[in-house]
Amino acid sequence: MSSLSEYERIENEVLELREKLRQLNMRIGEVEEEVRKYAEKRDKIHEEMKPYTEKLRSLREADREKRDALAKLREELASRKEELKAKRQELRVVRAEFRKLRVVKESREEIEARIQEVDWRIQTGPLPKEEEKRLSELLEELHAKLEQVVKREELQSRLQALEEEVAKAEAEIESLRERIGSLKKELGVSFEQRKALREKIQELKQKSDEWHAKYLDAKKRLMELEAEKILVSSRLIELQEKLEKLKQEKERRRAEMVKEKLKAEARLKLAAGRKLSFEEFKALMEDGEGLEELVGKS
Repeated sequence: MSSLSEYERIENEVLELREKLRQLNMRIGEVEEEVRKYAEKRDKIHEEMKPYTEKLRSLREADREKRDALAKLREELASRKEELKAKRQELRVVRAEFRKLRVVKESREEIEARIQEVDWRIQTGPLPKEEEKRLSELLEELHAKLEQVVKREELQSRLQALEEEVAKAEAEIESLRERIGSLKKELGVSFEQRKALREKIQELKQKSDEWHAKYLDAKKRLMELEAEKILVSSRLIELQEKLEKLKQEKERRRAEMVKEKLKAEARLKLAAGRKLSFEEFKALMEDGEGLEELVGKS
């Protein structure tokens, strides 16, 4: 009677566990859908972020190249400014030296022609000493003038060349400044673009993080449900095995009762001298009792 009561108790618990397992499977399916949905929303935002992150990376690389170019231009500008400073200093020196030279009215060609004329007179004809002395002094004066004129022409040529070099250097410096200004402007525009991109990426990342947090929470609940399912399944298997053993024991006892009943009926028949059925004969013969009783009757 106690075994039957235990059987019913276990059977009821098995039914309860099966229902619980059914509900767990339903709940696991629902949470799995949550996990899938949250992961999909998070990954969709990640895909949405890609063009912005790629654009930001591209801008950073371009800006790195521009900053390198800007540094080189600044180095070149500093070098050109030093060169210009040296040229201007040389120009001031040459101008000062040029201003110091006495202005000669005659041209170089005129002086050279006059030198040839005076020299020819000295070389070709007998001259009085006073005239020779005068012509010699005139020749020295003309050579001095020619030296002045030559030096003035050389300085003037150098002045012109220096002025052209200074003008060229100034133009190159101005060009460098314009290129530097243009690069700085481009970097300024890029800075604003990168700032806007970072803000957009941060905005999307925040949304992605929110969905990821929900994903992690759902994943945790799913793991808890699956762990609970394992425990319930293990307990259910354990009870089903126990229930099967009780069922087998119950069947064994029922078969034993039927066998005992057959044996009792067989004994009554033997006592009355009646013929036994095959089942009654078999029941008596299984434990050796039948053979003794049959022998006794003989």
